[in-house]
Amino acid sequence: ANLVFLLDVSGSMNSADKLGLLKSSLKLLVRQLDADDSVAIVVYAGASGVVLKPTPGDRNAEIIAALDRLQAGGSTNGGAGIRLAYAMAEQAFIDGGINRVILATDGDFNVGTTNIEMLKDLVAEKREAGIALTTLGFGTGNYNDHLMEQIADVGNGNYAYIDTLN
Repeated sequence: ANLVFLLDVSGSMNSADKLGLLKSSLKLLVRQLDADDSVAIVVYAGASGVVLKPTPGDRNAEIIAALDRLQAGGSTNGGAGIRLAYAMAEQAFIDGGINRVILATDGDFNVGTTNIEMLKDLVAEKREAGIALTTLGFGTGNYNDHLMEQIADVGNGNYAYIDTLN
């Protein structure tokens, strides 16, 4: 599997049931990966950036250390993050394998590309190129359930809401 974690680290994610739960959840997933898997981590807030370039899945300590460094702050520019995550997925593309961007957010896109149709077009284009999109929702309050479900559907992926580690 080629997995790119696209993580919202905006200020609205600064709580135990959002970024804290997200980090704990991904650490559980990372422990199930092996050398045939690839993991990258892209974050977005006011800007986006690569926290971990595509890395073999058996490098658990390196992946977990990257997750541990994450902190919340800033506004939410989800559109820029999505583009960067897809670029990482293309870089580590596994022909005939699972290629997926996993977007984890509280669903509040308030800066940058906020046009839902433009986001859906981008996700559909990348789906045709063999990269799926799964969305994971965390926290309450400003959560945009409708948007997360729509883009997961277009991305040939899954949508889930995570409220506990279980």
